[in-house]
Amino acid sequence: MTRTIHVILLLLSTLLAGCVTDQSMPSAVAIGPGQAAIAITRPSAWYGAALAVDIDANGSKIASLESGGSYTGPLPPGPVVLTVTSWSSPGRYVIRFNAQAGKRYAFVVSPRNEQMAATAIGGVIGLAADTAANGETSGAFQITAVPSS
Repeated sequence: MTRTIHVILLLLSTLLAGCVTDQSMPSAVAIGPGQAAIAITRPSAWYGAALAVDIDANGSKIASLESGGSYTGPLPPGPVVLTVTSWSSPGRYVIRFNAQAGKRYAFVVSPRNEQMAATAIGGVIGLAADTAANGETSGAFQITAVPSS
């Protein structure tokens, strides 16, 4: 009986060891010659915690962020269109800026309370109305620039 308990405990310990996560911060990305750098964070939040947020730059997917996730990477200079979407909700949130070589840009992704309220009040019709009324600033999440200090 004691041996069985020890075997079960050993198996459970082995299984739980695989549940460890890496909580390290993303490393700083060196900016290549003629490049800009972008850092996008998504703070942990209750609303939308189970959803990944997809981030596109100029039509190409650059990241899929879980709650508490972040992305840092290079960015070519020139006009940039960042788009945030989620599979679970219609609409998209778009922000535009002009990237300059050698500069670093920081953004934060957060839930869009307006869509949550429209859905709570009007259900599917409220969701559709919010998406239609807000166009490129709709969707379940928004992306905003972090002011440089």
